[in-house]
Amino acid sequence: MKRWMEIGLLIIALILYFWFVLTSTNMIGAITKIVIVALLLLGMENGRKQREKAFILHSDIEHLKKMEAQELIEYVAHLYKRLGYFIDLLKTKEDLGCDIIARKQQEVICIKCINGEGEVDLLPLQQVYGSLNLYKANKGMIVTTGTYSERAKQFGKANKLELIDQEKLVKQIAKVIHEKETITAKSSTQGA
Repeated sequence: MKRWMEIGLLIIALILYFWFVLTSTNMIGAITKIVIVALLLLGMENGRKQREKAFILHSDIEHLKKMEAQELIEYVAHLYKRLGYFIDLLKTKEDLGCDIIARKQQEVICIKCINGEGEVDLLPLQQVYGSLNLYKANKGMIVTTGTYSERAKQFGKANKLELIDQEKLVKQIAKVIHEKETITAKSSTQGA
């Protein structure tokens, strides 16, 4: 998909180039317009690279543990967006058991984020389980930078809730970063 976007941007840039040259009676004006378009494209790419760099820098589990609750929610939303999900951040004052709704094809996941170093017990799992019908989700997930108590693990397994602890979270982050590196490596070898 990203390859098609690159080809599309190249075609648009070529069309703009020829349009500027053919419609301009002044070559200096045409070259100026081309430089402006090139600078805008470079600026957009630089912004994308800065967001990518910030994502990787914030991927350290110790940094994630120190995040405020809303920061962690936004980080997890960004992570699942990069995994191909459409994301809805729920901004309600009252906690209805879910922070993020992630959609991909027929899958609808209700995600609750919990930061900190301690063990997560039953209450957050019960909240997510209770909110599945409310959000028409077919899967519940709890993401924490800590761990889960044995009771929570048993409840999660019995109710088919996916429990993402710090170890699984780091693996998901590594997967996203690895996929990005693989795509970059493929595109650089194809261009050579």
